Parts: sequence; C-alpha cells; structure tokens
Amino acid sequence: MPGVPIFAAAVRRLMGAATAAAIAVAAASAAWAQAPAHAPADSTVEGVAATKAARERAKKVAAERAKRYGECMATARRRPQDGFEDAIAWRAEGGGTAADHCAAVALIGLEQYSEAANRLERLAQDSLAEPEVKAGLWDQAGQAWLLDERPENAIRAFTSAIGLMPGAPDMLIDRAQAWAAKGDYSAAEADLSAALNLAPSRDDVYALRASARRYLDRTEDALADANTALELNPGNPEALLERGILRRMKGDDAGARTDWMKILNAMPDTAAAGPARQNIETMDVKPEGAAPAPAPMGSDAPPRR
Repeated sequence: MPGVPIFAAAVRRLMGAATAAAIAVAAASAAWAQAPAHAPADSTVEGVAATKAARERAKKVAAERAKRYGECMATARRRPQDGFEDAIAWRAEGGGTAADHCAAVALIGLEQYSEAANRLERLAQDSLAEPEVKAGLWDQAGQAWLLDERPENAIRAFTSAIGLMPGAPDMLIDRAQAWAAKGDYSAAEADLSAALNLAPSRDDVYALRASARRYLDRTEDALADANTALELNPGNPEALLERGILRRMKGDDAGARTDWMKILNAMPDTAAAGPARQNIETMDVKPEGAAPAPAPMGSDAPPRR
C-alpha cells in the first residue's frame, strides 16, 4: 500500500473561530435590538436621557451575553460534560441560540456526533441570522456528520452551506472530503477545482486535489498538483506525503524516501508522519522496484476527535 489518503488529515477543526465569533455577535445583537431605535416623540431632555440609558443597558447585556458565550464555548471544548451542563443551565436562563450552539459543540466533544449534527441543523434552519452565520452552522453540521461517518448527510449539509455562501472555498473543501469519504473522487476533484478557482494560492487544496486525482488514476496531474503545493509551501507535510506516494508508484523509491524522510525529520508531530513512517517501513521490506497499488480512498474515514 503506497500510503494513507490525506483527506482525513485535512479535516478542519470544528467550530472555527470566525463562525463562533459570528454566533457571539448574533447573540449580542439580540440584546442590543431590545433598545429603542429612536428617541421618544417628545424629545425632552428626560426622554433623551432615558433612551441613552436604555441603550447603555442593552450594550451591557450584549457584552455579558458575548462573554458568557465565550466562556461556555471554552468549557465545551476543554471539558465537554461540564460545558454541556453549563449550556443547558444557560438555556434555562434565556441563553437562546448561543446556549444551544454551545451545547452542540459540547456534544461533539462527547463524541455524540449524530445528536450534535441534528442540533446544528435545527439551529441553521431556525436561525434568523445573516447568511454567513447560517452557512457556518450548516458547515459545522456537515463536519459533525463526517465525524459520525455519514458522508451522505454531510454532503447534504455542506451543500446547504454552499448555497448560502457560494464563494467560500473552505465549504467546497469540506464537501470534497465528504465526497471522498463516500468514494466519489470525481465529485471531490470537481469541488477542489472550484475551490482553487476561488483561492488559487491554497497549497493545502492542491495537496488534496493531488490525492483525489491519484485515486482517479490521473497520476501525472496528481504529481503536478503535489509539486505546485510544494512550490507554494515547501513545508506542506500532506503534499510531501502525497508526492512520495506518487513517486513510489512510478518506481522512484529514492525520491519517495526523500519526501517521507523530510516529514519525519522536520515535521514528526504532524498527521502525515505516521503514514510516512509506515510507507518507508513497507518499502524497506519489499523487493526494490516493486510497484505498490493505491488503497481505496473511500476506506479511510475522517478521524474521530
């Protein structure tokens, strides 16, 4: 076996900072919206003062909600059980959507991926927030479905996210991972190509597309993508892993070893290090020049957290 597909290593961290911040802003905005938008009709000194005081109270409530949300999310990630209990208690106190989102994040930490995904989908469906926030929730639901090893559900969720934010390359990348988990490498390659049209300098996407193209038996195109990834970022471990696999398939054992040893020497703690070490060990016990056959990409599920 020439190596482990790099799609699994590329799964992004769930509940990214940008979307979490957007949820926090949405939660804070709900409190701000309670303040009167205009001065009272009499426009008296007392009326203007009352309006100013109401706005100040609303700003304070908004800041407190944002702070509570951040604390809940931090607990959910570090101590999921405590985070879940905190979110449920906050929900009972009126924490609303922000508390529900925190509970879903905690459930992912508890490896209750299906329940988390369903909750995130309900949040996305019911949300009145901006498209960016709704798309983020759909995207997070899709990632939870991937962790639950249910790529069909993940594809549906990612497609909903892309419909709201068609210009977001990361969501196309996420859906590509779901297509790969399902074994549809042509669809994965198409989504990765679309992502590169939007973000042509993404070395990580070139590395992913190299893997997809290898499984489509487009080895020359795959090698070109791996080389491009390394031109953009010589320290990309997934690209080095993939190029080593492709070189090994072409019978270039020395070139494959060079790429894999770079990972082990310079990046021993990366996800690519394990497959690189395994590939070298496999190569060392096989006759020189033996051509390895690719493993089915669909057999590699996204890693559980």
